[in-house]
Amino acid sequence: MITAKEYQSMLEGNLELIKEQIKDVSDSEMLIQPPNGGNCMLWTLGHLTESLIPILRFLDGKKTEGLTDLSRFERGSEPILGPEAGLMTASELMTAYEVLHQAVLEKLEPMTDADFDEEVPGFGRPARRGWMLFFMEFHHAYHIGQLELLRNLAGHTEKII
Repeated sequence: MITAKEYQSMLEGNLELIKEQIKDVSDSEMLIQPPNGGNCMLWTLGHLTESLIPILRFLDGKKTEGLTDLSRFERGSEPILGPEAGLMTASELMTAYEVLHQAVLEKLEPMTDADFDEEVPGFGRPARRGWMLFFMEFHHAYHIGQLELLRNLAGHTEKII
């Protein structure tokens, strides 16, 4: 079973990878579309940010007050095909990501193995907290991998990982 400390370490690694993948990518490059469908880098970054909210819920936390609306990036939302009125920038998304990331770390800090073994509402049925958090780590890793490909599409082909 994964521990709270191990999960914190994974989240810290995720944040560093995300920062590296978006480094020096312009706002216009964030909107480059994959040639055969899929989402642009900005949507993917927004989705990673929005996905910290369910992680917080699995930790019995609440969405941070005053946080901007991230519903544009929820699972199943329409792809971003170009500039849109009111669309957040990568910088704004990273600010929101870091606020949510810190809130998650604070909720994880006092957690024990017993807390990770508790049953919580999952996706459609109850599941162990540790399992749901591990699933969300898989989800983050999946989308962080997409950032690398999208970075390459934008012409940034240096090796990150």
